[in-house]
Amino acid sequence: MNSIWNKNLRLFMRRFPDLAALFSLKSESDIPPDIPEHLMAPLEIIPSKASLPTARENGKLLHSLYNPSREAEQAAQAAKKSVSDAYSCAFFSCGLGYTPISYARLFPNDTLIIIESDPRYFFTALSCLDWSDIFSHAHVILAIATGIESVVSLIENTAGIKHTAISENPAQSQHSAEYFKALRTLISRNRQKHEINDSTLEKFSRLWLKNTCRNLPFLASNDGITMFKDTCPQDLPVVILAAGPTLEEALPHLKEIKKRAILVAVDTALRASLRAGVEPDFVVLADPQYYAYRHIAGLSSPSSILITESAAYPAVFRFPCKKIIMCASLFPLGHYIESQIGSKGPLVAGGSVSTTAWDFARYIGAGKIFCSGLDLGFPDFQTHIKGSTFEENTHTVSGRLSPAETRSASLLFAGGMQLDKDYEGNEILTDSKMKMFAWWFESKNEEFKNRIQTYSLSPKSLKIPGIEVSTLQDFLKLPDASREKEAFFAQAEEKSAKEREKSACTVSKFKSAIEKLKNGLEELYNSAKKGLRISEEGLVSPFPAQYLARLEQIDSQILHSQYKEIASLVFPTEGKLSKLYKELPPLADEVKVSFQKSKVIYKELMKGINEYQKNL
Repeated sequence: MNSIWNKNLRLFMRRFPDLAALFSLKSESDIPPDIPEHLMAPLEIIPSKASLPTARENGKLLHSLYNPSREAEQAAQAAKKSVSDAYSCAFFSCGLGYTPISYARLFPNDTLIIIESDPRYFFTALSCLDWSDIFSHAHVILAIATGIESVVSLIENTAGIKHTAISENPAQSQHSAEYFKALRTLISRNRQKHEINDSTLEKFSRLWLKNTCRNLPFLASNDGITMFKDTCPQDLPVVILAAGPTLEEALPHLKEIKKRAILVAVDTALRASLRAGVEPDFVVLADPQYYAYRHIAGLSSPSSILITESAAYPAVFRFPCKKIIMCASLFPLGHYIESQIGSKGPLVAGGSVSTTAWDFARYIGAGKIFCSGLDLGFPDFQTHIKGSTFEENTHTVSGRLSPAETRSASLLFAGGMQLDKDYEGNEILTDSKMKMFAWWFESKNEEFKNRIQTYSLSPKSLKIPGIEVSTLQDFLKLPDASREKEAFFAQAEEKSAKEREKSACTVSKFKSAIEKLKNGLEELYNSAKKGLRISEEGLVSPFPAQYLARLEQIDSQILHSQYKEIASLVFPTEGKLSKLYKELPPLADEVKVSFQKSKVIYKELMKGINEYQKNL
């Protein structure tokens, strides 16, 4: 009997009974005396110079031939140092397990995430090394034969991408190179997304707060997109108009397209649609910045329904249209109000208004979504459709020494540019930001592949896996859907009328929510003020440790306040906090250093609450 195998499998079954059951291991009597042949990986197990087992696959050593244990310690320490503030480590396969075992010993408070696409490699490792340190570790997660989307979600929901180091040895992951390559790419994109989100938060959080406070009454008075939830018949297509150059191809046919589909235009495409004499059924504007409002400023679309959210630039709510409806807020203050009066209906924010438009089509139940102008690149080196706000601004600011072509060229050849392929296999210029949006569409198409098919109406757009091409000629062969559209809107209005019957109750709840909010923020401010005073006293006291318990009590009050998430919108990001900490005068006493940092946190919290109180 293999004693290591037997011991490891018992520990595995006790720690992960549900996972063990997937491999027909439901009780310890199911443990075979030796590793079964169908669970053995194609590895050559050989002894190292240190009398420890190592392994070889396809001629490549998975561990050191001399001392694999010492090599693993160095790898574990390198992984820990690779990410500042890492308190989690994801292992992309792990050979026989030396590196996660070393990591478990060196960093007992961190989370271990062991990712293995092929269960045979995991079970082979259990037959070679003692995994007691892993199975007795306080925080360990096994992702065996798990889809990459689920792995990324798992990482996000534990320590988060920003705080998770990656440990990978290419020799150990060679058996599933494509799987780990895709996982690495997905994690990299998520890291990039978080960095963009943090910088955006630092730059615009106060604008979002100001806009939301001014627009709060609309949360009580306006319908939500819930009135359209799952009301679209599966055979009624949705066409999304984005503002890429290929939208020009669809404009001459827009009236016929509208007869056959629900027409959803993003804010940047509205001007072009109106120029073609067509008012879209829906216009989507989700960006809170002033420049987003500029795309619809001065326009009117009396038969269109505008979809926006509570942080939009306030003038958006004066746009002349049939109706303004709202999606659920993306920000904490809006979340709080909606938790009191009812959600407006969530839409996923993928970083672009086009992603929001696609998600609206999904939300209403569309089975087929066609996209025009969703180029995510520069076909024929064009940046935007003619007549767009961007192009008009380019001509407005152009001059003899700085023509419009100069500005367009600077955009085309800005940093991050790269070549990719369109649907015909031709090269198209794109950039890293648009590739991230393309990945969003790719992931959503994979997620909903059994329910939704997405098409591009131009072969010149950036090719997105999962999205097929449908020619305009083929689309125009679809039957007239005017009656189906009438029924769709009638059904939604019926739902809206029922909701309006509750409007008096909603207004009452809204007023109550605002009052609770003001009182809750005042309590939070007083807690932070008290914490600041205790921190200052602890800094000058010869016995600072006695103040720690009082601070812990204050911190507990703040952490358990339902209003802390609201205040977090204008609270500094981790990067900003780190910069503030570096500006503090150096102190040798670690307890007093913690008081210094506490002072920074309480001051910033009070400053953020003041912003709310001023705007409310």
